[in-house]
Amino acid sequence: MTLYMKPRLTDEKIAAMDLFDAFRLAEELLESRYPREAARVLGPVLEAEPSNAAAWELYGRAQFAAALLRPAEEAFRRLVELEPTSAWAQTALGLTLDRQSRHREGAVHHRIAAATGASERDATRVELVDRPIV
Repeated sequence: MTLYMKPRLTDEKIAAMDLFDAFRLAEELLESRYPREAARVLGPVLEAEPSNAAAWELYGRAQFAAALLRPAEEAFRRLVELEPTSAWAQTALGLTLDRQSRHREGAVHHRIAAATGASERDATRVELVDRPIV
């Protein structure tokens, strides 16, 4: 479902939501290009379920889409802690670091993702970082 009007979500409405409904609403908000609202809705979900990898992934995606790179980095770092073998999580963290011009740090995570064979793009990103400056 796509939302066409910016939702009016008060803190009281968010606090009263069932966790599952809040997660689903956050998915819809992100899909409808309201990433900041999606992140707000996910706050109580993350507080109640701090080990929920899916919630951390969605929260990181929302923060990244809102160009809030430090919170996105923190979310993706948490996701990598929860799922260290997830190539997607490693790539997401690498891209977030890249967007902050921290390419060497990002290359570490792209290397891990490339080692899993997830995507040739990760290997290409590593090659770009390792290329000598002429």
